[in-house]
Amino acid sequence: MLRETSFCFVCCHLASGGKEGDVLLRNLDVADILARTRFPGGATQELPEKILDHE
Repeated sequence: MLRETSFCFVCCHLASGGKEGDVLLRNLDVADILARTRFPGGATQELPEKILDHE
């Protein structure tokens, strides 16, 4: 935390693809990353537990 502000940087490489439906699959990958990523101990240290919990 910096000045009572938490930061979360998500770095990943998602292939753009060139076939029909690739954009949908890439967007599903992003949704999966956002939904499943957890930070152990976040709740006990008053830090965000998930990516989307960061404000």
